[in-house]
Amino acid sequence: MTEPRISSLRKDFRIFRDRGFLVTLFLIGLLAAISAIVLVGASNEYGIPLSQVWR
Repeated sequence: MTEPRISSLRKDFRIFRDRGFLVTLFLIGLLAAISAIVLVGASNEYGIPLSQVWR
């Protein structure tokens, strides 16, 4: 009759398994990656080329 108690910490971190959170995290990561590619490409074309720094 007694149910096992779920810790409050486990309840708090349950949000990280939620599908909406994972989709949002993926979209933000994708947007950050695309932005980084655009910024590096623009810097190589119009600014100080990063390829010389990364050697």
